[in-house]
Amino acid sequence: MRFDPQNNLISSKGTLREVLEVLNASPIGIVFLVDELQRVNGIMTDGDVRRAILAGADLHDPAQNYMVQNFIFGKTSNPPGENLKLLNDTIRHLPVLDEEGRLARFISFTDFCWLPVMEPTLLGNEMAYVQDCIKTNWISSQGKYVGMFEESFASYHNIDYALTSSNGTTALHLALTALGIKTGDEVIVPDLTFAASANAVVHCGATPVFVDIDPHCWNIDPTKIDAAITARTKAIMPVHLYGHPCDMEPILEIARRYGLYVVEDCAEALGARYNGRLVGTLGDLGCFSFFSNKVITTGEGGMVITRTPELKEKILILRDHGMSRQRRYWHEMVGFNYRMTNLQAAIGLAQLEQIDMFLSKRKSLARAYSLKLKDLPGITLPPALPWAETVCWLYSILIDERQVGISRDDLIMALKREGIETRPFFYPLHLMPPFLGHNKDFPVSREVSGRGISFPSSYNLSTAEVERVAANLTKIINHSKSPAMIGSCK
Repeated sequence: MRFDPQNNLISSKGTLREVLEVLNASPIGIVFLVDELQRVNGIMTDGDVRRAILAGADLHDPAQNYMVQNFIFGKTSNPPGENLKLLNDTIRHLPVLDEEGRLARFISFTDFCWLPVMEPTLLGNEMAYVQDCIKTNWISSQGKYVGMFEESFASYHNIDYALTSSNGTTALHLALTALGIKTGDEVIVPDLTFAASANAVVHCGATPVFVDIDPHCWNIDPTKIDAAITARTKAIMPVHLYGHPCDMEPILEIARRYGLYVVEDCAEALGARYNGRLVGTLGDLGCFSFFSNKVITTGEGGMVITRTPELKEKILILRDHGMSRQRRYWHEMVGFNYRMTNLQAAIGLAQLEQIDMFLSKRKSLARAYSLKLKDLPGITLPPALPWAETVCWLYSILIDERQVGISRDDLIMALKREGIETRPFFYPLHLMPPFLGHNKDFPVSREVSGRGISFPSSYNLSTAEVERVAANLTKIINHSKSPAMIGSCK
Protein backbone atom coordinates (compact mmCIF):
# COMPACT_ATOMS: atom_id res chain seq x y z
CA MET A 1 0.00 0.00 0.00
CA ARG A 2 1.35 3.44 -0.96
CA PHE A 3 2.28 5.75 1.93
CA ASP A 4 -0.15 8.66 2.46
CA PRO A 5 1.71 11.59 4.11
CA GLN A 6 -1.62 13.03 5.28
CA ASN A 7 -1.66 10.28 7.89
CA ASN A 8 1.36 11.92 9.51
CA LEU A 9 -0.33 15.26 10.16
CA ILE A 10 -1.28 16.18 13.71
CA SER A 11 -2.36 19.43 15.29
CA SER A 12 0.37 21.65 16.67
CA LYS A 13 -1.63 21.52 19.89
CA GLY A 14 -1.21 17.74 20.05
CA THR A 15 0.92 16.12 22.71
CA LEU A 16 4.26 14.34 22.56
CA ARG A 17 2.35 11.11 23.20
CA GLU A 18 0.28 11.70 20.04
CA VAL A 19 3.48 12.28 18.08
CA LEU A 20 4.85 8.94 19.26
CA GLU A 21 1.59 7.15 18.39
CA VAL A 22 1.73 8.46 14.80
CA LEU A 23 5.42 7.60 14.49
CA ASN A 24 4.82 4.05 15.70
CA ALA A 25 2.14 3.53 13.03
CA SER A 26 4.06 5.16 10.21
CA PRO A 27 6.55 3.71 7.68
CA ILE A 28 8.52 6.98 7.86
CA GLY A 29 10.00 8.70 10.90
CA ILE A 30 8.50 12.17 10.56
CA VAL A 31 5.38 13.86 11.97
CA PHE A 32 4.12 17.19 10.56
CA LEU A 33 2.55 19.59 13.03
CA VAL A 34 -0.11 21.81 11.44
CA ASP A 35 -2.28 24.76 12.45
CA GLU A 36 -6.06 25.14 12.00
CA LEU A 37 -5.57 25.84 8.27
CA GLN A 38 -3.43 22.70 7.84
CA ARG A 39 -0.27 24.76 7.31
CA VAL A 40 2.88 22.94 8.45
CA ASN A 41 4.45 24.80 11.37
CA GLY A 42 7.13 22.23 12.21
CA ILE A 43 8.21 18.62 12.21
CA MET A 44 9.21 16.06 14.81
CA THR A 45 11.05 12.74 14.72
CA ASP A 46 11.43 10.14 17.46
CA GLY A 47 14.85 11.68 18.14
CA ASP A 48 13.21 15.03 18.82
CA VAL A 49 10.80 13.36 21.25
CA ARG A 50 13.65 11.61 23.06
CA ARG A 51 15.60 14.83 23.39
CA ALA A 52 12.52 16.58 24.78
CA ILE A 53 11.99 13.89 27.41
CA LEU A 54 15.66 13.92 28.38
CA ALA A 55 15.31 17.68 28.86
CA GLY A 56 12.47 17.11 31.34
CA ALA A 57 9.37 17.13 29.11
CA ASP A 58 6.27 15.09 29.91
CA LEU A 59 4.45 13.02 27.26
CA HIS A 60 1.36 15.17 27.88
CA ASP A 61 3.23 18.39 27.01
CA PRO A 62 2.29 20.19 23.75
CA ALA A 63 4.43 18.98 20.87
CA GLN A 64 4.71 22.50 19.45
CA ASN A 65 7.02 23.44 22.34
CA TYR A 66 9.63 21.02 20.98
CA MET A 67 8.99 20.87 17.22
CA VAL A 68 11.66 21.76 14.67
CA GLN A 69 10.54 24.90 12.89
CA ASN A 70 13.51 25.39 10.57
CA PHE A 71 13.27 22.25 8.45
CA ILE A 72 14.12 21.52 4.84
CA PHE A 73 11.17 21.29 2.47
CA GLY A 74 10.42 21.46 -1.23
CA LYS A 75 7.87 23.68 -2.95
CA THR A 76 5.21 22.80 -5.48
CA SER A 77 6.24 25.92 -7.41
CA ASN A 78 9.82 24.68 -7.89
CA PRO A 79 10.88 23.66 -11.41
CA PRO A 80 11.11 19.90 -12.04
CA GLY A 81 14.16 18.43 -10.35
CA GLU A 82 14.76 21.30 -7.92
CA ASN A 83 13.13 19.46 -5.04
CA LEU A 84 15.23 16.38 -5.72
CA LYS A 85 18.40 18.43 -5.25
CA LEU A 86 17.50 18.76 -1.58
CA LEU A 87 17.76 15.02 -1.02
CA ASN A 88 21.13 13.83 0.25
CA ASP A 89 22.70 11.32 2.64
CA THR A 90 21.07 13.07 5.62
CA ILE A 91 17.74 14.05 4.05
CA ARG A 92 16.34 10.86 2.53
CA HIS A 93 12.68 12.01 2.57
CA LEU A 94 11.35 15.44 1.71
CA PRO A 95 7.99 17.13 2.36
CA VAL A 96 6.78 19.33 -0.48
CA LEU A 97 4.58 22.28 0.56
CA ASP A 98 2.22 24.38 -1.54
CA GLU A 99 2.21 28.19 -1.60
CA GLU A 100 0.08 28.27 1.56
CA GLY A 101 2.50 26.02 3.44
CA ARG A 102 0.27 22.95 3.36
CA LEU A 103 1.69 19.49 2.75
CA ALA A 104 1.16 18.64 -0.91
CA ARG A 105 3.24 15.49 -1.26
CA PHE A 106 6.22 13.64 0.12
CA ILE A 107 9.14 12.45 -2.02
CA SER A 108 12.03 10.06 -1.51
CA PHE A 109 14.54 8.22 -3.66
CA THR A 110 12.70 4.94 -3.31
CA ASP A 111 9.36 6.11 -4.69
CA PHE A 112 10.56 8.83 -7.02
CA CYS A 113 13.44 7.79 -9.22
CA TRP A 114 15.67 5.30 -7.45
CA LEU A 115 17.54 2.79 -9.61
CA PRO A 116 19.05 -0.02 -7.49
CA VAL A 117 22.31 -1.68 -8.47
CA MET A 118 20.58 -5.04 -8.42
CA GLU A 119 17.28 -6.61 -7.44
CA PRO A 120 15.90 -10.13 -7.76
CA THR A 121 13.63 -11.06 -10.66
CA LEU A 122 10.91 -13.58 -9.81
CA LEU A 123 8.96 -14.07 -13.02
CA GLY A 124 8.66 -17.84 -13.38
CA ASN A 125 7.45 -20.75 -11.27
CA GLU A 126 8.87 -19.44 -7.99
CA MET A 127 5.48 -18.85 -6.36
CA ALA A 128 3.98 -22.12 -7.59
CA TYR A 129 6.93 -24.19 -6.35
CA VAL A 130 7.07 -22.45 -2.97
CA GLN A 131 3.32 -22.88 -2.51
CA ASP A 132 3.77 -26.57 -3.29
CA CYS A 133 6.37 -26.79 -0.51
CA ILE A 134 3.97 -25.16 1.94
CA LYS A 135 0.95 -27.21 0.91
CA THR A 136 2.90 -30.45 1.30
CA ASN A 137 4.62 -29.32 4.54
CA TRP A 138 8.12 -29.89 3.08
CA ILE A 139 9.76 -26.61 4.01
CA SER A 140 13.08 -27.61 5.62
CA SER A 141 16.13 -29.25 4.05
CA GLN A 142 14.29 -32.45 3.18
CA GLY A 143 12.03 -32.22 0.19
CA LYS A 144 11.94 -32.98 -3.50
CA TYR A 145 13.05 -29.55 -4.70
CA VAL A 146 16.53 -29.86 -3.15
CA GLY A 147 17.28 -32.92 -5.29
CA MET A 148 15.55 -31.45 -8.35
CA PHE A 149 17.56 -28.23 -8.10
CA GLU A 150 20.83 -30.15 -7.70
CA GLU A 151 20.07 -32.41 -10.65
CA SER A 152 19.06 -29.50 -12.86
CA PHE A 153 22.18 -27.53 -11.90
CA ALA A 154 24.44 -30.50 -12.61
CA SER A 155 22.72 -31.05 -15.96
CA TYR A 156 23.16 -27.39 -16.92
CA HIS A 157 26.89 -27.70 -16.27
CA ASN A 158 27.15 -31.18 -17.82
CA ILE A 159 28.85 -32.35 -14.65
CA ASP A 160 28.31 -35.36 -12.41
CA TYR A 161 27.48 -33.82 -9.05
CA ALA A 162 25.92 -30.61 -7.75
CA LEU A 163 25.38 -30.16 -4.00
CA THR A 164 23.39 -27.35 -2.45
CA SER A 165 24.54 -25.39 0.60
CA SER A 166 23.19 -22.62 2.79
CA ASN A 167 25.14 -19.85 1.04
CA GLY A 168 28.14 -19.18 -1.19
CA THR A 169 30.60 -18.91 1.68
CA THR A 170 29.61 -22.29 3.09
CA ALA A 171 29.97 -23.74 -0.42
CA LEU A 172 33.60 -22.59 -0.42
CA HIS A 173 34.14 -23.86 3.11
CA LEU A 174 32.70 -27.27 2.22
CA ALA A 175 34.87 -27.49 -0.89
CA LEU A 176 38.09 -26.64 0.95
CA THR A 177 37.28 -28.88 3.92
CA ALA A 178 36.46 -31.80 1.61
CA LEU A 179 39.91 -31.36 0.05
CA GLY A 180 41.48 -31.63 3.49
CA ILE A 181 42.64 -28.01 3.73
CA LYS A 182 43.61 -27.50 7.37
CA THR A 183 45.73 -25.56 9.83
CA GLY A 184 49.20 -24.89 8.45
CA ASP A 185 48.11 -25.05 4.82
CA GLU A 186 48.07 -22.14 2.39
CA VAL A 187 45.62 -21.31 -0.39
CA ILE A 188 46.37 -18.86 -3.21
CA VAL A 189 43.63 -16.19 -3.44
CA PRO A 190 43.40 -13.01 -5.57
CA ASP A 191 43.92 -9.82 -3.60
CA LEU A 192 40.86 -8.23 -5.19
CA THR A 193 37.73 -10.20 -4.33
CA PHE A 194 34.90 -10.23 -1.82
CA ALA A 195 36.16 -11.20 1.63
CA ALA A 196 34.24 -14.51 1.63
CA SER A 197 36.88 -16.05 -0.63
CA ALA A 198 39.61 -15.53 1.95
CA ASN A 199 37.31 -16.04 4.95
CA ALA A 200 36.53 -19.59 3.82
CA VAL A 201 40.26 -20.35 3.85
CA VAL A 202 40.61 -18.95 7.37
CA HIS A 203 37.59 -20.98 8.54
CA CYS A 204 39.61 -24.08 7.63
CA GLY A 205 42.48 -22.89 9.82
CA ALA A 206 44.58 -22.27 6.71
CA THR A 207 46.23 -19.08 5.48
CA PRO A 208 45.12 -17.15 2.38
CA VAL A 209 48.14 -16.05 0.34
CA PHE A 210 47.26 -13.10 -1.85
CA VAL A 211 48.31 -12.58 -5.45
CA ASP A 212 47.92 -9.39 -7.49
CA ILE A 213 45.45 -9.20 -10.35
CA ASP A 214 45.79 -8.91 -14.11
CA PRO A 215 44.99 -5.32 -15.18
CA HIS A 216 43.32 -6.58 -18.36
CA CYS A 217 40.63 -8.78 -16.75
CA TRP A 218 40.76 -7.78 -13.05
CA ASN A 219 41.21 -11.43 -11.99
CA ILE A 220 44.16 -13.25 -10.44
CA ASP A 221 47.32 -12.82 -12.55
CA PRO A 222 48.60 -16.31 -13.48
CA THR A 223 52.11 -14.95 -14.05
CA LYS A 224 52.36 -14.02 -10.36
CA ILE A 225 51.14 -17.30 -8.87
CA ASP A 226 54.45 -19.21 -9.02
CA ALA A 227 56.16 -16.71 -6.75
CA ALA A 228 53.45 -17.15 -4.09
CA ILE A 229 53.69 -20.95 -3.88
CA THR A 230 55.47 -22.51 -0.92
CA ALA A 231 55.80 -26.02 0.51
CA ARG A 232 52.58 -25.33 2.44
CA THR A 233 50.47 -24.38 -0.59
CA LYS A 234 47.63 -26.84 -1.16
CA ALA A 235 45.21 -25.07 -3.51
CA ILE A 236 44.54 -22.14 -5.82
CA MET A 237 41.23 -20.29 -5.67
CA PRO A 238 40.62 -18.33 -8.89
CA VAL A 239 37.69 -15.92 -8.50
CA HIS A 240 35.75 -15.03 -11.65
CA LEU A 241 35.26 -11.41 -10.57
CA TYR A 242 32.23 -9.42 -11.73
CA GLY A 243 31.30 -12.22 -14.13
CA HIS A 244 34.48 -12.29 -16.24
CA PRO A 245 36.31 -15.65 -16.27
CA CYS A 246 39.86 -16.01 -15.05
CA ASP A 247 42.52 -17.13 -17.52
CA MET A 248 42.17 -20.74 -16.43
CA GLU A 249 44.57 -22.61 -18.73
CA PRO A 250 47.80 -21.29 -17.18
CA ILE A 251 46.27 -21.63 -13.69
CA LEU A 252 45.44 -25.28 -14.30
CA GLU A 253 48.92 -25.87 -15.72
CA ILE A 254 50.51 -24.42 -12.58
CA ALA A 255 48.24 -26.57 -10.41
CA ARG A 256 49.25 -29.72 -12.33
CA ARG A 257 52.93 -28.84 -12.06
CA TYR A 258 52.82 -28.36 -8.29
CA GLY A 259 50.15 -30.94 -7.49
CA LEU A 260 47.65 -28.34 -6.23
CA TYR A 261 43.86 -28.37 -6.09
CA VAL A 262 41.83 -25.73 -7.94
CA VAL A 263 38.64 -24.41 -6.32
CA GLU A 264 36.78 -21.98 -8.58
CA ASP A 265 34.85 -19.19 -6.87
CA CYS A 266 32.01 -18.64 -9.35
CA ALA A 267 29.77 -16.61 -7.02
CA GLU A 268 29.41 -13.81 -9.58
CA ALA A 269 29.85 -15.76 -12.78
CA LEU A 270 27.15 -18.41 -13.22
CA GLY A 271 26.87 -19.00 -16.96
CA ALA A 272 30.23 -17.44 -17.87
CA ARG A 273 32.51 -19.47 -20.14
CA TYR A 274 36.26 -19.87 -20.64
CA ASN A 275 37.12 -21.05 -24.15
CA GLY A 276 33.57 -22.35 -24.43
CA ARG A 277 33.56 -24.21 -21.10
CA LEU A 278 31.34 -23.11 -18.24
CA VAL A 279 33.20 -21.75 -15.22
CA GLY A 280 33.09 -24.08 -12.26
CA THR A 281 33.72 -27.13 -14.44
CA LEU A 282 37.43 -26.55 -15.03
CA GLY A 283 38.91 -27.07 -11.56
CA ASP A 284 38.43 -29.77 -8.94
CA LEU A 285 35.38 -28.01 -7.53
CA GLY A 286 33.26 -25.01 -8.48
CA CYS A 287 31.37 -22.92 -5.92
CA PHE A 288 28.38 -20.65 -6.54
CA SER A 289 26.31 -18.14 -4.60
CA PHE A 290 22.57 -17.56 -4.88
CA PHE A 291 22.35 -14.39 -2.80
CA SER A 292 19.59 -12.03 -3.92
CA ASN A 293 21.88 -10.00 -6.18
CA LYS A 294 23.39 -12.96 -8.05
CA VAL A 295 22.62 -14.27 -11.57
CA ILE A 296 19.97 -16.54 -10.07
CA THR A 297 18.82 -16.36 -6.47
CA THR A 298 17.39 -18.44 -3.66
CA GLY A 299 17.55 -15.48 -1.25
CA GLU A 300 20.55 -17.07 0.44
CA GLY A 301 22.12 -20.25 -0.85
CA GLY A 302 25.07 -21.86 -2.57
CA MET A 303 26.17 -24.82 -4.65
CA VAL A 304 29.30 -26.96 -5.05
CA ILE A 305 29.88 -28.91 -8.26
CA THR A 306 32.46 -31.62 -8.95
CA ARG A 307 33.18 -34.69 -11.06
CA THR A 308 34.83 -36.58 -8.21
CA PRO A 309 32.56 -39.08 -6.39
CA GLU A 310 34.78 -39.12 -3.28
CA LEU A 311 34.48 -35.34 -2.91
CA LYS A 312 30.74 -35.52 -3.46
CA GLU A 313 30.32 -38.10 -0.68
CA LYS A 314 32.49 -36.14 1.73
CA ILE A 315 30.57 -32.91 1.10
CA LEU A 316 27.25 -34.67 1.66
CA ILE A 317 28.47 -35.81 5.08
CA LEU A 318 30.14 -32.53 6.01
CA ARG A 319 27.12 -30.35 5.24
CA ASP A 320 24.87 -32.55 7.45
CA HIS A 321 26.73 -32.43 10.78
CA GLY A 322 29.28 -35.06 9.70
CA MET A 323 26.60 -37.74 10.01
CA SER A 324 27.01 -41.12 8.33
CA ARG A 325 24.91 -41.61 5.22
CA GLN A 326 24.28 -45.23 6.18
CA ARG A 327 23.91 -45.01 9.95
CA ARG A 328 21.63 -42.25 11.17
CA TYR A 329 22.86 -40.14 14.10
CA TRP A 330 26.31 -41.73 13.81
CA HIS A 331 28.76 -38.91 13.23
CA GLU A 332 31.89 -39.86 11.31
CA MET A 333 33.51 -36.44 11.54
CA VAL A 334 32.93 -32.93 12.83
CA GLY A 335 30.60 -31.42 10.27
CA PHE A 336 28.38 -28.39 9.74
CA ASN A 337 24.75 -27.54 9.28
CA TYR A 338 25.15 -26.10 5.78
CA ARG A 339 21.97 -27.47 4.21
CA MET A 340 19.66 -25.57 1.86
CA THR A 341 15.93 -25.61 2.60
CA ASN A 342 13.34 -27.04 0.25
CA LEU A 343 11.79 -23.56 0.02
CA GLN A 344 15.05 -22.06 -1.19
CA ALA A 345 15.65 -24.91 -3.63
CA ALA A 346 12.14 -24.45 -5.03
CA ILE A 347 12.98 -20.83 -5.85
CA GLY A 348 16.37 -21.88 -7.23
CA LEU A 349 14.83 -24.45 -9.56
CA ALA A 350 12.39 -21.87 -10.91
CA GLN A 351 15.23 -19.40 -11.36
CA LEU A 352 17.41 -21.92 -13.18
CA GLU A 353 14.56 -22.57 -15.61
CA GLN A 354 14.95 -18.93 -16.70
CA ILE A 355 18.73 -18.70 -16.80
CA ASP A 356 19.04 -18.35 -20.58
CA MET A 357 16.64 -15.39 -20.44
CA PHE A 358 18.58 -13.83 -17.55
CA LEU A 359 21.95 -14.22 -19.30
CA SER A 360 20.62 -12.87 -22.59
CA LYS A 361 19.31 -9.74 -20.86
CA ARG A 362 22.64 -9.20 -19.09
CA LYS A 363 24.47 -9.29 -22.42
CA SER A 364 21.94 -6.86 -23.86
CA LEU A 365 22.41 -4.46 -20.94
CA ALA A 366 26.19 -4.63 -21.29
CA ARG A 367 25.97 -3.81 -24.99
CA ALA A 368 23.63 -0.89 -24.31
CA TYR A 369 25.90 0.54 -21.61
CA SER A 370 29.05 0.13 -23.69
CA LEU A 371 27.44 1.79 -26.70
CA LYS A 372 26.57 4.83 -24.60
CA LEU A 373 29.88 5.07 -22.70
CA LYS A 374 32.50 3.97 -25.24
CA ASP A 375 33.40 7.50 -26.34
CA LEU A 376 33.40 9.05 -22.88
CA PRO A 377 36.96 10.12 -21.99
CA GLY A 378 38.48 8.73 -18.81
CA ILE A 379 36.31 5.59 -18.85
CA THR A 380 37.61 2.02 -19.16
CA LEU A 381 34.83 -0.35 -20.19
CA PRO A 382 34.45 -3.85 -18.66
CA PRO A 383 37.01 -6.41 -19.84
CA ALA A 384 36.00 -8.83 -22.59
CA LEU A 385 39.03 -10.91 -23.54
CA PRO A 386 38.88 -13.20 -26.61
CA TRP A 387 38.73 -16.42 -24.60
CA ALA A 388 36.01 -15.15 -22.27
CA GLU A 389 32.24 -15.12 -22.44
CA THR A 390 31.34 -12.86 -19.56
CA VAL A 391 27.93 -12.69 -17.89
CA CYS A 392 28.21 -9.05 -16.80
CA TRP A 393 27.09 -9.75 -13.25
CA LEU A 394 27.41 -6.02 -12.59
CA TYR A 395 28.26 -3.59 -15.37
CA SER A 396 31.54 -2.29 -13.99
CA ILE A 397 33.96 0.31 -15.29
CA LEU A 398 37.14 2.09 -14.25
CA ILE A 399 37.42 5.86 -14.20
CA ASP A 400 40.51 7.99 -14.57
CA GLU A 401 39.94 10.81 -12.09
CA ARG A 402 42.40 13.09 -13.88
CA GLN A 403 40.41 12.89 -17.11
CA VAL A 404 36.88 12.90 -15.73
CA GLY A 405 37.60 15.72 -13.28
CA ILE A 406 35.86 14.09 -10.31
CA SER A 407 36.88 11.44 -7.82
CA ARG A 408 35.31 8.01 -7.95
CA ASP A 409 33.66 8.46 -4.56
CA ASP A 410 32.31 11.92 -5.45
CA LEU A 411 30.94 10.46 -8.67
CA ILE A 412 29.14 7.78 -6.66
CA MET A 413 27.57 10.46 -4.45
CA ALA A 414 26.60 12.62 -7.45
CA LEU A 415 24.83 9.69 -9.09
CA LYS A 416 23.16 8.86 -5.79
CA ARG A 417 21.69 12.35 -5.69
CA GLU A 418 20.28 11.62 -9.13
CA GLY A 419 18.52 8.57 -7.71
CA ILE A 420 21.04 6.09 -9.18
CA GLU A 421 22.63 3.54 -6.88
CA THR A 422 26.16 2.43 -7.71
CA ARG A 423 28.82 0.38 -5.96
CA PRO A 424 32.55 0.90 -5.53
CA PHE A 425 34.78 -2.09 -6.20
CA PHE A 426 35.81 -4.37 -3.35
CA TYR A 427 38.72 -3.24 -1.20
CA PRO A 428 42.00 -5.13 -1.65
CA LEU A 429 42.05 -7.89 0.94
CA HIS A 430 45.57 -7.19 2.15
CA LEU A 431 44.50 -3.73 3.40
CA MET A 432 41.72 -4.96 5.69
CA PRO A 433 42.17 -5.67 9.42
CA PRO A 434 41.71 -9.47 9.34
CA PHE A 435 44.48 -9.84 6.77
CA LEU A 436 47.02 -7.22 7.82
CA GLY A 437 50.60 -8.36 8.14
CA HIS A 438 51.27 -9.12 4.49
CA ASN A 439 54.48 -7.37 3.55
CA LYS A 440 53.88 -7.50 -0.19
CA ASP A 441 52.29 -4.71 -2.18
CA PHE A 442 49.62 -5.33 -4.80
CA PRO A 443 49.65 -2.21 -6.99
CA VAL A 444 47.23 -3.39 -9.68
CA SER A 445 44.68 -4.49 -7.10
CA ARG A 446 44.93 -1.14 -5.31
CA GLU A 447 44.56 0.84 -8.52
CA VAL A 448 41.63 -1.12 -9.92
CA SER A 449 39.88 -1.10 -6.55
CA GLY A 450 40.21 2.66 -6.23
CA ARG A 451 38.98 3.36 -9.75
CA GLY A 452 36.15 0.84 -10.04
CA ILE A 453 32.43 1.57 -10.02
CA SER A 454 29.47 -0.71 -10.82
CA PHE A 455 26.18 0.49 -12.30
CA PRO A 456 22.57 -0.78 -12.04
CA SER A 457 22.48 -4.17 -13.77
CA SER A 458 19.16 -5.74 -12.85
CA TYR A 459 17.17 -7.85 -15.28
CA ASN A 460 14.34 -5.37 -14.67
CA LEU A 461 16.42 -2.45 -16.01
CA SER A 462 15.01 -0.98 -19.22
CA THR A 463 16.96 0.47 -22.14
CA ALA A 464 15.60 3.89 -21.19
CA GLU A 465 16.99 3.48 -17.69
CA VAL A 466 20.40 2.49 -19.06
CA GLU A 467 20.26 5.68 -21.12
CA ARG A 468 19.33 7.63 -17.99
CA VAL A 469 22.37 6.29 -16.13
CA ALA A 470 24.66 7.04 -19.07
CA ALA A 471 23.19 10.51 -19.56
CA ASN A 472 23.61 11.44 -15.90
CA LEU A 473 27.15 10.05 -15.85
CA THR A 474 28.02 12.09 -18.94
CA LYS A 475 26.41 15.22 -17.51
CA ILE A 476 28.23 14.92 -14.19
CA ILE A 477 31.59 14.41 -15.88
CA ASN A 478 31.02 17.27 -18.34
CA HIS A 479 30.09 19.62 -15.51
CA SER A 480 32.40 18.24 -12.84
CA LYS A 481 33.95 21.65 -12.17
CA SER A 482 30.55 23.29 -11.75
CA PRO A 483 29.07 23.61 -8.24
CA ALA A 484 25.63 22.65 -9.57
CA MET A 485 26.10 19.13 -10.81
CA ILE A 486 22.71 17.71 -9.99
CA GLY A 487 19.77 18.31 -12.30
CA SER A 488 16.42 16.79 -12.94
CA CYS A 489 15.69 13.11 -12.48
CA LYS A 490 14.23 12.04 -15.80
